[in-house]
Amino acid sequence: MSTIKVTILFSTYNGAKTLPRMLEALTKTTLPRDQWKIVAVDNNSKDATARVLKSFQAKLPLEVYFESKQGKENALATGFKHLEGQLVILTDDDVIPEPDWVEQFVKLAEEQPDYSMFGGLILPEWEQQPEDWVLKYAHMSILYAVNSELEVGPIPAYLIFGPNSAFRRSIIGEDYVVHANLGPNAVVKQYAMGQDTAFALRLEKNGGRAYHSTKPKVRHIIKKEYVSESWILGRAERYGKGMVILRSELFDRKFKVKGIPVGAFLTWTAMKPAIQIMRYMPRSRLAFKLKWNQSLRKGIIEQFSESNNRSTAGVK
Repeated sequence: MSTIKVTILFSTYNGAKTLPRMLEALTKTTLPRDQWKIVAVDNNSKDATARVLKSFQAKLPLEVYFESKQGKENALATGFKHLEGQLVILTDDDVIPEPDWVEQFVKLAEEQPDYSMFGGLILPEWEQQPEDWVLKYAHMSILYAVNSELEVGPIPAYLIFGPNSAFRRSIIGEDYVVHANLGPNAVVKQYAMGQDTAFALRLEKNGGRAYHSTKPKVRHIIKKEYVSESWILGRAERYGKGMVILRSELFDRKFKVKGIPVGAFLTWTAMKPAIQIMRYMPRSRLAFKLKWNQSLRKGIIEQFSESNNRSTAGVK
């Protein structure tokens, strides 16, 4: 009879740079080894990911699987076939967990029997310290999934962040189910973000309740390229694309021309001159807000356009 209480599940694509720090941290896990396991799904990586994972299999209760179909949702669907225990921890390949991370999630699930979804503390681990304007003006939770300002206690499901989350297996079902066009995909340059949120929202709709604790703690590795303005504004686009899927009700009654919300298009167009002027002025909260909102609307417009193209192709 299996003694496993919890499975840690994550997918990885070209994660060779961050995986050694993550897996090395997991070798210090305080929960007895026979009570947990790791399921890692290599999503067709092109770097040394497979070699890194193999090198840790003797040190960890680590199972490695391969999914050739690109997309995080496909990788996690493969991982779902290998879950054990009453609890599954979903995370990413770029976190550094504390030694008692797994144990704290197990305790949290025992202490909060009325809840089936759990979020833990996520702190940034900067590869390169960001400039002051990033820390002052940027939306840190949207950009980097950090949540130090979140209070302990019941939370809405949309505040469950992917790098540090746990779910009772009794509520998640046998399959990983999210929107087909949502989440990281190596063959899509600007994907619609929000896959982890969509998963938690679906469970909440089915009666699941979420709880946040600061005891299960990880540090989220923020790569140096992720603190540049171009990456940040690209993230705003992905956030806007995800809004179209996750919060479709916001757009149901919007006036559209050829399937594109007219208001979003006009606002995006009107912001262009102001943003051109802002390039010659010192950085400010207003300038960042304008750039962020324009990029967000660009993502909204792109997502509607892509959806319309898919619908047209389907008709043909």
